Amino acid sequence: MRRFTSRSVGPLLAVALLGAACGGSDGAATSALESQAEPAGVVTDAPVGELVDGFNTAGFELLRTQPVGDNLVFSPASIGHALLMARAAADDTTGTSIDAAFGLPDGIGAHDAWNSIAADLDATNGTATDIDGEPTPTLTLADRLWPDVTASPDQAWVDLMASHHGADVSLIDRTEPEASRAAVNDWVSDQTDGLIPELLPEGFIDGNTVLVLTDTVYFAGEWQTIFGKYGEVDADFTRLDGTTVPISLLRDLENAGRRGLGDGYAAATIPYKGGDVSMTIVVPDEGTFEAFRDRLDADLLTELDAFEPGPYELLMPRWETTSAIDLLPWLGELGAAPGAYPAIDPAAFLDGAVHGADIAVDEYGTVAAAATALGFAESGPPEPEFTVAADRPFYYLIRHEGTGLVLFAGQVTDPTG
Repeated sequence: MRRFTSRSVGPLLAVALLGAACGGSDGAATSALESQAEPAGVVTDAPVGELVDGFNTAGFELLRTQPVGDNLVFSPASIGHALLMARAAADDTTGTSIDAAFGLPDGIGAHDAWNSIAADLDATNGTATDIDGEPTPTLTLADRLWPDVTASPDQAWVDLMASHHGADVSLIDRTEPEASRAAVNDWVSDQTDGLIPELLPEGFIDGNTVLVLTDTVYFAGEWQTIFGKYGEVDADFTRLDGTTVPISLLRDLENAGRRGLGDGYAAATIPYKGGDVSMTIVVPDEGTFEAFRDRLDADLLTELDAFEPGPYELLMPRWETTSAIDLLPWLGELGAAPGAYPAIDPAAFLDGAVHGADIAVDEYGTVAAAATALGFAESGPPEPEFTVAADRPFYYLIRHEGTGLVLFAGQVTDPTG
């Protein structure tokens, strides 16, 4: 039986609520909301790179709006995808603002690109086996539209959501707001393995709600090289205010990922089994954590990708973070809220957007399990050229190697907090 934690990286979910102040349309038949659209085929020349760059860039912009001193986790991929789906329902003015903020390709190309990305992400599932012989990693996406029973969203939009985004439909009743909220939260909990049990707060659904749009991403993976062979190191983690807290750092000398020393930072990429997903830890030089936020962009990702594997020492803490972000103020600044979304309802506007995320990172295996796996006779590790020590505030990115899409991003300012 596995004796380590049941998850290495948890799920994330983004939700957008669309409301109509004057109420919704009258008496839509439920059958009209059931899409008969077939899943779209993958378009080989879809603008995947453009969409990935746009999602990643918007994610870094959002990170810069969050408190610098708090631990944080969120998903640029999930937020970007939710807004891509909403954009297809928007009017020209609102749509242009979303296009600019999220770097969306023109027209159907953006949806073709997401469909291609989703196929690539799905192909990462079960490409390796974990310590128990079970398939790993697990990377699942789920989307659902929740129209009010009286709503009549445009059928072409519903069909597009089904064909290119895999979104199904489930009705809610705004005259029963708590029951409707519970239905959405129960679905979210199911999709996220119970790690986000109550995403929608009280009052999120009310008498003006015409539709709720939900998007989830869930990832669980085992490190390609489980920590434990080289023991742990007792150390002090230096917080942003200069105070320290005692921690235990996981240690590895044989990680196969890219690593390097950049201008003002050290970075290491830690692959998960299967090789399709990795985590990159970026440790800015002491005293530069806040200023380094301005360097989180596509150019930094290019620098990180240019690093090569080689001998080094990795020291990394365990950490767990749960975040809840009210996206509405940020989306208001971008022009996505309140906006206008006539394909949902002639009077529909964006009046609520929440995002929840959870992450837990550890050695993903006991020392005994790692020692057993590595217990055969072997040569010693190469002499490390340098050390990447996450013993002060750092940023992290979980990326899909094939597309470069940032699935999760965040910061750790206190691993004990």
